[in-house]
Amino acid sequence: MGSGKSTVGRLLAERWRVPFIDLDDEIERISGLSIAEIFELEGESGFRAREAEVTGATVASGPMVIAAGGGWMARPETRDAWPDALRVWLSVSPREAARRLAMHDDPRPLLANRLPEKVLQELLDRRLPAYRLSTYTVDTSNRTAAQVAEEIAAVFDRAGAEVADRRQDSELSTES
Repeated sequence: MGSGKSTVGRLLAERWRVPFIDLDDEIERISGLSIAEIFELEGESGFRAREAEVTGATVASGPMVIAAGGGWMARPETRDAWPDALRVWLSVSPREAARRLAMHDDPRPLLANRLPEKVLQELLDRRLPAYRLSTYTVDTSNRTAAQVAEEIAAVFDRAGAEVADRRQDSELSTES
């Protein structure tokens, strides 16, 4: 929460000319309910079931950029649905995330009636082992979404070029 996933994701999808999917937005679209309403009516387990369903429905859709919440990464059944996916952890301190979230009028059910910074620290502590499974980590503190997207794009564009070069070298050596 508050790391900039949706904003950075949109920028990357635009750069790479691929679809962008915000899983929370997709869950709301399909269910006709807000995330807050789903949490209120079905609890976190109901939300996670919907998240897993949307994840499964998007797997075969081809190349895309997806904004998935921290709970998604922490659950093997959703995270492992895309075994070959390149995953980026947008790291942000709980203090900075709480500051960013306070600037928006967007209810966060996991933070309702609680001290945001404390809850965000607890979530980070619990989810950290899963976050460390990411392909790449970017600290988003004191950086704009455009700066974060540029760093990610540079890393992955370079990696893609290296893969293409190796593939081309392999094709040339098999022709000789």
